[in-house]
Amino acid sequence: MHRSSMAHREMPGLWDRVVLILENCGERSEFASRIEDIRHDSYVLEMPLRQSGEFHLHKGDAVEVVFSRRDAVYSFKASILDLFESDERTMRIEKTSEIKRIQRRKYVRLDLSGKMQFRILDIAKSNNPGPDLSGTLLNISAGGVLFESPVKVAEKEFIIVSFTLKGRQTLDGILAVTKRCEGSRAKGYLVGAEFVTRRNSSDHDIEHFDEFLPPGAGTFDENLQKLVVQFIYNQQVELRKKGLLTR
Repeated sequence: MHRSSMAHREMPGLWDRVVLILENCGERSEFASRIEDIRHDSYVLEMPLRQSGEFHLHKGDAVEVVFSRRDAVYSFKASILDLFESDERTMRIEKTSEIKRIQRRKYVRLDLSGKMQFRILDIAKSNNPGPDLSGTLLNISAGGVLFESPVKVAEKEFIIVSFTLKGRQTLDGILAVTKRCEGSRAKGYLVGAEFVTRRNSSDHDIEHFDEFLPPGAGTFDENLQKLVVQFIYNQQVELRKKGLLTR
């Protein structure tokens, strides 16, 4: 393949999903976003949604930007130039390093996407779930999901989610609580939700867990966590067979 074609393939494109990683003193936070504009070596991003960690993004911070392609996952270093929270709710970053291919397995999950269904619980009506809503699954881990929603969902809202992992395994009626919701009606909302289990139910002020669960709903318990871990492992095996992933 021609070198210029290879370089172009490794560049992030307009509307690509990216993850920003901020590390400091051994701690790290991850933020999900997407590219809204490209200006040579700088990018305008939708205001990132924090997925993990306690850090906040500030002007001047150095971050690692991770994005996926069909063949692999790539990253580059960048500096935050501006944050426009009040009006446009975007941020601008400048690339400060060359793009490199990532071989670490923990980033494989970024390639996961697909349709999902969710319902918002109405606590005032004995936890009766509302109508089915369709979303786009962007990321899943053993702790929660990140998805795109056509409607705004309030923080700390209990929801019931259902999704299929690449058409192989269906997880139906899983209880979760929203942690963040960012975006707009025109562009869609980015929602981060944490799975609610019997182990962490007290963190969400749920006293009688079995009574709280609506009919047909369940928890993302250890067996389902193992299913996701197995799914991610199988993806890694497939990539290794194709020579796209190394240990």
